[in-house]
Amino acid sequence: MDWNAFLIEQFATPGKLVGHLSYILLVASMMMRTMLWLRIIAISAGVVSALYGYFFLLDFVTVFWEVIFVSVNLIQLLILEIENRRAKFSEDEQKFIEAVVPQVEKAHAKRLLKLAKHVEYEAGSVLTEEGKPVERLLFLIRGAVRIDKEGSMVGVCGHDDFIGEIGFMLNTNATATSVVTNSARALSFDFEALHNLLSKHPDLRHALESSFNRNLVGKLVKSNEAT
Repeated sequence: MDWNAFLIEQFATPGKLVGHLSYILLVASMMMRTMLWLRIIAISAGVVSALYGYFFLLDFVTVFWEVIFVSVNLIQLLILEIENRRAKFSEDEQKFIEAVVPQVEKAHAKRLLKLAKHVEYEAGSVLTEEGKPVERLLFLIRGAVRIDKEGSMVGVCGHDDFIGEIGFMLNTNATATSVVTNSARALSFDFEALHNLLSKHPDLRHALESSFNRNLVGKLVKSNEAT
């Protein structure tokens, strides 16, 4: 067998290149972190595949189902755009989006923020106690929180910091005690409700986990500087 001729026939003829392009686009759509680009690239893959089926395969079953695939994605894209336009946020919610999920579609960020409660804490309020269960994830909008471990201060948290993210990610008890040093305002998320939402929306889960990692690194840097 002439392998060069075989490879050219399978991969380098105009028709086969169009077919390969449709699958490349479909794979690329699965790599997108935002639903907008996932839909756009998936639609492109469907259009190219339909053209391939019509002009090169003469397979109208393929064309029919690719048209259905493209139509469904176009409808979903339209729904997403309508939801994005309708999404309105308070000043605190906008700060959360900018700090935590800036790349997430507004409609999906709105689903996340529907779980949030706006809470105020007075100086001296204990947010977490070392070794005890944590049930809520807090995102600080303003104020300062002292972090104590084994009775000694190991750090301070301020605006745009999370409280309870380690317990949320690892399902463990609090690793430190956190005490409000002056009045603070925060967005509060129930662990169970948040886990349920993130299990249905991988893009939100990835964005939130990335934000946790960035915030943990920032806290570590601040703690080392303080030490």
